[in-house]
Amino acid sequence: MTFNYSNELRPPQRMPLIDPERPAMAGMLRMLKANHSKLTNAFSAPNGLSCRKTNVLSEDGSEAALFVIEPGSDIRPLPGILLIHGGAFYLPLTVSDLELACEYTKALGCRVFLPEYRLVPAYRAPKALEDCEAVWDLMCSLPEVDSEKLLIAGSSAGGALAAGLCIRLRDRKKRLPKGQMLFYPVLDNRPQLYGSYQKYKDAAWPALSNQTMWNSYLKDSPEDLTGTLVPALCQDLSGLPCAYIEPQEIDILFDEALAYASALQSAGVQTEVNVVYGSYHAFDQDLGSPLVKRVVEHRLQTAEKMLSGKGIL
Repeated sequence: MTFNYSNELRPPQRMPLIDPERPAMAGMLRMLKANHSKLTNAFSAPNGLSCRKTNVLSEDGSEAALFVIEPGSDIRPLPGILLIHGGAFYLPLTVSDLELACEYTKALGCRVFLPEYRLVPAYRAPKALEDCEAVWDLMCSLPEVDSEKLLIAGSSAGGALAAGLCIRLRDRKKRLPKGQMLFYPVLDNRPQLYGSYQKYKDAAWPALSNQTMWNSYLKDSPEDLTGTLVPALCQDLSGLPCAYIEPQEIDILFDEALAYASALQSAGVQTEVNVVYGSYHAFDQDLGSPLVKRVVEHRLQTAEKMLSGKGIL
């Protein structure tokens, strides 16, 4: 099937089906993870910024790795962004994630925290969410972070973690961010509800891969956590921070992003929806694209509004 992608983007490559539950794929997954880790560990931030790696303790006592992108040697309390990467819950942080984080740090003068949360199949939900919460708790406690100016953002599977974390923080009566930013997020494990799931089933992020991802992530997970693990299943979205939701037009996740935005708005949450026409899942890894640059600039403008505490509408 031919899709009308923007000519300002590289043509997307359709992701092959990777089933983390199949033993035959274990070796390939280990290799993919090792290659990504080698590249991210060797990453060098551009002039004026620094990239450091540390660890954080999750609530079960496990250690999770954490990258921090920050302005040089600036030790002042600066705004903080928890940026949660995608990868279908089974792939780690990439260099593209770090490069985007550098753009945010440079433009906003903030510190960006990127957790290397635990991945399936070795770790099931809610371990990834617990790791992200541990990073959030750390951010709120650090003297070099302005705890009054914090955001949570996530892309793809990281969008599910970002949205779920906001719900979890509200329910646990913890500090909430000034806003949540969800880029082409996965939010619902019920594909039959959405027309885009069928319409774009053969696009960059295939429908079968999406269902395999959810099945693996939620395997043996506690049912009482469903509203935080699958944000679209949360029955009460009131009291959540304002939201920026960015659906990509040619993506199976398009309709569920719109539905979640509508549910937030119905619950009284200020929500901006920015549909990026002609774009596809994970389009923002094409960092040289004029379209990506315009979208990132809009994200930055929205983040500034959120950090100001004045809302986004």
